[in-house]
Amino acid sequence: MGQSNPDVSFVDQTKEELISRVMAGFLGTGAPFRADVNLVIQILMGLTLLIGMFLARQGNYRAHALCQTSVVLLNLILIGLIMLPSFRLGVLPGLPDRLRKPYYFIATLHTAMGSIAELLGLYIVLRANTNLLPKALCFQNYKLWMRSTLALWWAVILFGLATYYVWL
Repeated sequence: MGQSNPDVSFVDQTKEELISRVMAGFLGTGAPFRADVNLVIQILMGLTLLIGMFLARQGNYRAHALCQTSVVLLNLILIGLIMLPSFRLGVLPGLPDRLRKPYYFIATLHTAMGSIAELLGLYIVLRANTNLLPKALCFQNYKLWMRSTLALWWAVILFGLATYYVWL
């Protein structure tokens, strides 16, 4: 048995252990529970985007739009609730000094690429579903923009998985 800290009561130690167990993730890394949930949701959203692509290929543009728009908006919520706070607390304090360390480098690259992917997704949603953009900002080649964003989105998911690998 380890030595106990005389300044910390048994109740406090037990409480800390319980909190640690409850907050621990289920994927077997050092990531907390909410990060594990987020990763699973991100993979499911990536698969949903692929389903949306197949819906467009079948000519079901309404279902395609609903599918893709839902993923982009859900991701915006996850960014605000989980990813941004995690980056701000767990990565940002170590920058730029620790950028040469794999965890900080991959997490920072993941954040930069993810930000671009989300902004592109929001741009496409605005272009495809609204008349809010000025004519000068409207693209005509939907396939190019959507396919490029889908490829970037999956690259971001892979960098998210890489973050877990270096988190071990």
